[in-house]
Amino acid sequence: MKHFLLKIILFCVVLAGVYFSFMYKVSNGYVDENYPKFCQEAGSLIIGVSTASQGISPQILEDNLSEFNLEKPMVNFAINFEQSQYGDTYLNAIKKKLKKSDKNGLFILSVSPISFSSVKNLEESAIEKLDQEKILGKITNFTSAPNFDYISNCYPISLYNAFYPTNKWDNLVVHPDGWNEFKLKSESYTVTKEDISDWKKKTIEFQDKFLKTQKISKTRFLSFTKTIDFLKQKGTVFIVRMPLTPESLQLENEEWKNFNFQFDSIAKVKNISFLDYSETNSEYKTYDGTHMVSESAKKFSKTLSDDVKSILLSDSIKK
Repeated sequence: MKHFLLKIILFCVVLAGVYFSFMYKVSNGYVDENYPKFCQEAGSLIIGVSTASQGISPQILEDNLSEFNLEKPMVNFAINFEQSQYGDTYLNAIKKKLKKSDKNGLFILSVSPISFSSVKNLEESAIEKLDQEKILGKITNFTSAPNFDYISNCYPISLYNAFYPTNKWDNLVVHPDGWNEFKLKSESYTVTKEDISDWKKKTIEFQDKFLKTQKISKTRFLSFTKTIDFLKQKGTVFIVRMPLTPESLQLENEEWKNFNFQFDSIAKVKNISFLDYSETNSEYKTYDGTHMVSESAKKFSKTLSDDVKSILLSDSIKK
């Protein structure tokens, strides 16, 4: 019996060793498009869904706003509409992500109806439980590199992928600061006009069907205002509406008719700025009607940082 127990213990030790060696191997390579967002403490944040994740470069904002000595690093902590809608789970993750003592951060809060939506028949009281089942609710460590908490709880495929990667799309460049940069051309694939036309069509069809199943959640909206209040203690907050195609803008405005008015009002009450770029889509190119390609994301990040700079300079003069 004693020998049997020793064999069981030895087997468990070997198994655990193999498991952790696989996790370490995964952490040294490509994990997934979200993993870099969870591997450092942040002084400033970009928050929202995938349009912000792919559309805003932290490095460009840092470089263009260097004169203000904003807290670094700035991390793009936006994920996608399935994982990072506004709510208490997202707010708690933000609190754990930020450095404790910083007071001069910059916080870009990207907003769209989908950031505040929930399924029509879902009770408001069930939203937090639902969010706890997503990435931000599954882990407690948002700052370590390597982040074994993330890999063990959120790695989307088998750990054997560490030796034969199959989940990496070469057109999507994942940056250490959390920006997911989409390039039309990579070593393995060049996106065609036909691809873009097809993806745009599918995006509009999806948005139209999806929004019809959704309602605007009071719980998410309340958490958003609490997020503003918390981040104002840490620095300067901006609400940003990303560029939209006319088709997407029409769908969003049908879902939330007074969207701009409401967020402009919130900004005034909270004494922060609301920057609306929703009708500037003609200046930027997307690959699917929603997400910007690399050069347009860089251009938009520069425009955003220029507008933020103007406001920060104006505020400093008033003081």
